[in-house]
Amino acid sequence: MPEDEKRPESTPKDGKQDRRRDDRAAEGPFAVWDPSTLVGGRAALPPVPPPARPAPSNGTAPAAPAAPAPPGPREEKARTPGAAPVDAGRPAEPAPGSFADRFGGPEVLDKSARPAKPDRTEKPDKPAKPARKAAVADKAAPKDEERQEPEAPASAPESTITLWGGMGSGKSTLLAALSRAVQDPMYGKWSMWPEDHASKKFLSDLAHILYRDRTFPMATLTEQRPVRFTLAGDLTGTRFSRAGRRRWRRGADRGRDLMEFKVTLRDLPGEAFDLHSQTGTALGGKLIKDLGASRAMVYVVDPVREWQVNGDDGPVGDDARQNADFFTDVLAGVATEVNMRGERQGNLLPHSIAVCLAKFDDDRVFRFACEQGNVRLNPRTGQPEVMDAKRLFDGLCQAFPHGSLREIKQQIELFFAPERVGYFVCSAVGFWVDPERGFDFENPSLVNPVDDAVRFVAPPQPVNILEPFLFLRGVGPQAS
Repeated sequence: MPEDEKRPESTPKDGKQDRRRDDRAAEGPFAVWDPSTLVGGRAALPPVPPPARPAPSNGTAPAAPAAPAPPGPREEKARTPGAAPVDAGRPAEPAPGSFADRFGGPEVLDKSARPAKPDRTEKPDKPAKPARKAAVADKAAPKDEERQEPEAPASAPESTITLWGGMGSGKSTLLAALSRAVQDPMYGKWSMWPEDHASKKFLSDLAHILYRDRTFPMATLTEQRPVRFTLAGDLTGTRFSRAGRRRWRRGADRGRDLMEFKVTLRDLPGEAFDLHSQTGTALGGKLIKDLGASRAMVYVVDPVREWQVNGDDGPVGDDARQNADFFTDVLAGVATEVNMRGERQGNLLPHSIAVCLAKFDDDRVFRFACEQGNVRLNPRTGQPEVMDAKRLFDGLCQAFPHGSLREIKQQIELFFAPERVGYFVCSAVGFWVDPERGFDFENPSLVNPVDDAVRFVAPPQPVNILEPFLFLRGVGPQAS
């Protein structure tokens, strides 16, 4: 039987509802809200014919939408009762102003009018290949602010070691011996890497004079440009190995105690540290700023000067300046500089200092240490070495009561923290060790004066030259 014949006869009430439904259909698809109609009840309404579309503002006629095909019986059965029929050829109509103001927009009631959500699995259209390459290059290229990195300061506190000492104290000779001292297997495997060609030439010239010409370098008379180099070494298996705080590395470096640090030294004339001299007046301000900016310094003490000035025979020569004349005023200037910068740590300086008693190979210094009972032979090298450097320094202070070493000692204890002070006895030349008979206490000197000149009878063997630099980087011999 046809479906129309099964429908009951319409009552006046039903006719009234039909007329009301037809009126709402003419108003648009959103005129479905009624106290007796639910939000999803629009599926019971017949399809609404699309209204006439106004012409666009540019005067061109809009394209006629394609007429949708009538749904088949299977499609009619497959429709969900709560879903509204979708007219593919009709765009969604805007809601009336009063309706949008009241209910917040058509999306609240008619979810079928929403535009279809894009498939998240569908990738967006890629830009053209040249455009992608340009975008990748622009992203990888650093910005102008990143390219222009600030230049590193000339003297960084964490990498600067300032060499300090009076006239004739042996600063240049100590620096020349450093290139050979790093080859001593006692310290492990070390290498010296100059940071620029000027530093390489300066160190090479000093080493050539000391080891090839076998004589002392000339005293520095003019200001030299800073010498910059990197010390890189492997302390594995040595008494300096930091076993308790070793950093494990991957691969071949696993278990090795590697370290490296940069060193910047400025070899100034010794007279520059006498602020009352002409050279000290010209260069004193600069060297004080360098010492204040650094956090580590190697102070070279010349114990031979104590015999030359305060010995039993009185001052030898016209120069009666003592070690304190190159130390006290400079240290006071450094303290003032640090205080002006606001870097003072209570009543102490933030610096570390390695006090090096140089010229241990000099006969007077060597004999004095032997009288103290403070000398022993190194079984590995056969050379003598001092067992307690601080004891030797204190003994020299007592041996010369009118000398200046006592004043230097008081100033060091006043301005530096005890854990930041290290004492070392150094010799850039070393001693003569006979290959067959070994060391001879009666003939220890390696220096052979020839016609008012000095020449070494054998290549120098430095003693304790690298240890002050290791101390300033927190490395010292570990207790066995």
